[in-house]
Amino acid sequence: MPKSRGRRSPRSEAARRPVTVTKGPRRSWRTRLGWPLCALGGVLFLLGNIGARSGMVFLPFDRHHVIAQFGGALIGIAGLIWATGPQRGRGKR
Repeated sequence: MPKSRGRRSPRSEAARRPVTVTKGPRRSWRTRLGWPLCALGGVLFLLGNIGARSGMVFLPFDRHHVIAQFGGALIGIAGLIWATGPQRGRGKR
């Protein structure tokens, strides 16, 4: 006759230990600054593009919208490279 499911053998010692939660890898400062820089560059680029098409001036020193568009694109690309680039200088902790 098969063993009843109600009576089980005692668990092993490993199964009785509490589960410890391990934290994921820490994010570097480049990652933390990269995504906001990417968003800021995208917004600046869009403001420059919209301003060039509509004639509105968002930056008082940039009447031709060149600094807003190129600067926004450069800031966005730099932020994207920082956010997704390889993580350097991370040893075992």
